[in-house]
Amino acid sequence: MRHRACLLALLVQGMIFSTSQTATAWEHHPLLTEPVISTMPEINSAAPAAATSLETFLIAEEADLVTLLAEVETWARSALPSYKPRPDSLAFQVTGTATDIRERFFRAIRVNPNIKTPLYLGPLANNSKQAKGLLAPGDVSILGDTSNLSVFQFDELAAGESASASDIVGTASNEPDYGLDIGLFEDNNTDFGQVYGFGVQPFGNPGLDYGSQAPFHMGFYHESPIVFLFASFLKESYPEYRIHLFKSLSEFAFEHGHNYWGWRFMGWGLHYLCDLSMPYHTTALPGVGTLRMLIINLLDMIGWSTPKDNAVQLSSNRHVALETFEGIVMVDASRIHDTEEPTLAALLEARTIPPYSDTVPRANIAKASHSLSSKMDKALTKYMPARFVTDPSVELGDLSERYQIVQMIEAEHGIAAVTKIEQLQAEALTSFAIYGRSYATAILHPAK
Repeated sequence: MRHRACLLALLVQGMIFSTSQTATAWEHHPLLTEPVISTMPEINSAAPAAATSLETFLIAEEADLVTLLAEVETWARSALPSYKPRPDSLAFQVTGTATDIRERFFRAIRVNPNIKTPLYLGPLANNSKQAKGLLAPGDVSILGDTSNLSVFQFDELAAGESASASDIVGTASNEPDYGLDIGLFEDNNTDFGQVYGFGVQPFGNPGLDYGSQAPFHMGFYHESPIVFLFASFLKESYPEYRIHLFKSLSEFAFEHGHNYWGWRFMGWGLHYLCDLSMPYHTTALPGVGTLRMLIINLLDMIGWSTPKDNAVQLSSNRHVALETFEGIVMVDASRIHDTEEPTLAALLEARTIPPYSDTVPRANIAKASHSLSSKMDKALTKYMPARFVTDPSVELGDLSERYQIVQMIEAEHGIAAVTKIEQLQAEALTSFAIYGRSYATAILHPAK
């Protein structure tokens, strides 16, 4: 962990270090993305796209990709103040060599070069409409623990086989959590992390899979000036870069006739937009005000670390509790298409689609999420099982009983409490419902 001169910075770092150990934001992105795009006629009425390998796309468009990726890099350097430039040695170049084009591309966009991009669709398990060859979770993800993927089945697609746009986008929207951003920093013990130029990981746990992806899936843009004064490393995050990158790649793929990869890159970009609607991904310490942080910091300075340690654990547990709750609710609602469930209803609600710009992730989605964080934290403290969210001796991620969290809330507080959390969850995801459509529309109708 990078040395910090101020203990307040260490406090903030310590809390994020813990809460981003499982920095997965919302569970099961396809269940959030598919309702949003299902209201868009230009996606629902799109012709099925023939599945093609990533290598096929890259080889066909190698020359023009040089220009596109150079333009993305120029944009990032000028638009993102804390962006760490890509080393010039990694710039994508035309070589005509097919055997290494996949790795050259991954290194040029600075993702984990070991990620897997098989051709497949990922419906909910037991919901598949047709029998296909099935891939194992390890065929789509490079993570050691793929237990959270058990709700999906992975139906293999043959090269040239057609799939609907909505199925491609929805499936792809989960893929950035399959290892895309794992191990990219100097202290992540990977050879590519040593050369990618991102430096030392600014926050999150560099020794854990999900922890190392935190700076790409979290954006703390709206903290108080005093927090940024003592914890300037919070500014070093990359969701905006990924969102712009995959928007550009999606537009490029459509322009060059590779519709399958146009839809798939769109799904990748929508993932990061959705992550920024998660209050625990846009607020460093939900429920801990600046004054309280300073008091905890002072106590830590004089040798009493218990308040800091407790705050770390409670913030982490509430993050996990909300993710777990959301995952259960959305699987249940999706299986029976319960359009009256508040979250699914919010995602499906037809709204006016505003114009999209590169300022949207920060100024609209993350801002709304950050503004909701305190309210969300209070509701979790009030309605979630007390042991899960108010007992700092508990590590919620280790408790299998957390998967009974919805039933436990209802048993203790009644169905109204479950509905209250669902409504707050729906409020958080409304910005994604609005601007996810805006993002997709901008890709399909790019400005000239």
